Order: sequence, then structure tokens, then C-alpha cells
Amino acid sequence: MAPKLQTTLSAMEAEAVEKIRRLRAQHRGSAIQGGLQEEAAVIHDLLRGYHGNVKLRLKVITAALGCTTRTLRRAFVASYGETMNSFHEKERIEYAERVLSFDPDIKLMSIAAELGYDRESEFNRFFRRKKGVSLTEYVREVRLRQEKGDFSNDPTLHSGQK
Repeated sequence: MAPKLQTTLSAMEAEAVEKIRRLRAQHRGSAIQGGLQEEAAVIHDLLRGYHGNVKLRLKVITAALGCTTRTLRRAFVASYGETMNSFHEKERIEYAERVLSFDPDIKLMSIAAELGYDRESEFNRFFRRKKGVSLTEYVREVRLRQEKGDFSNDPTLHSGQK
């Protein structure tokens, strides 16, 4: 049995928990028993739907699913071949790349805020750690590619391949 949460939920977490409750209510009484693979799929879809937002805490979601974090981590790795944390981070990076490729003039703080960061510098540190370049350098590269008409590395063109 998953432990009860003794914390205040963000609006996004409350929304995610409500989605989970609705899904569980739909399946109550049906012959379908989802098991851990279905729980892993729910978490996968939530993380993707919220673009890996840092304020969507995995502990909250696993508790709402009625699982321990450890058990769900194992099911997630078995289903998707990567950890929930790495998928969470990957979604954040891919979302930022798509937005910046579509609109390199967007305010970087607006992307940071959409992904749950309180400060642009926090997001820039995360981005640099994962991509090896700062947000500013990445935007410069995007602009150069667009000026040259080179869209081969444009994530917006490959988003359907997930």
C-alpha cells in the first residue's frame, strides 16, 4: 500500500491526481485489471502531457496510483527501457527544443516557467548539463540553421516519431 501524502499539492499535481482518479473510476468494476504496466503507462502519459514539468513530483503521482515509487520505477523501466526520472528530464529538454526551434525569439523565462522553473538560471543550468550548451548558445545555433535553411536538426519535424 502506498503511503499517504502529507504535503500540499500544486494545482498541476491536483489536476494530475484528479485525472488518475477518473481513470481508476472508469476501470472500477470492469474485467480489465491494468496492473503495473498500465500504471507505468499512466505516469508516462502524464509526464509527456505536462512536458516533464519539474513541479510534477513523481512521489505524488505514484501515491495517487496506489503504488510505491520503487515498484512503479521498476515497472516503468520494464515497459519503457528508461527510468521515470530520465524520461521526465528528456521530456523537458525535447519540449524546450521544439519551442525554441519553432520560435527562437521567445523569452527564455517563459519556457522555464512553463516547465516549472522559478528562475531562468535554474533552467539554463539544467539545459547546459543535459545538452552541453547554454540556452543562449542553442538559440544562436537554431537561428543560424534557420538562416541557412537547414532544418535537418529541427525537432518540430521529427515530433511524430515518439
